[in-house]
Amino acid sequence: MSKSRKRFPAGTCCCCKSQKRGKQISHRKFRRREHVMVHNQHFENLPMLQYEITSQWNLGGDGKCFWGWAPEEEWFQKEMRK
Repeated sequence: MSKSRKRFPAGTCCCCKSQKRGKQISHRKFRRREHVMVHNQHFENLPMLQYEITSQWNLGGDGKCFWGWAPEEEWFQKEMRK
């Protein structure tokens, strides 16, 4: 993994490095709601997307932003590491 690099220079804009924890919680809520609806036979109200239950803005970070292309810069090389 020492030579692996990101392919596109983008990442989260704000305080956290990843949205992993928020996505885990969102998927749990989705699966739980789906299970309850199927059990109660409310098939017409089944959610299609996880974002019908949890807003994207409730995940960690503020979405993704583009860092630009500067391959010769030191900060760019550091950010492009996995």
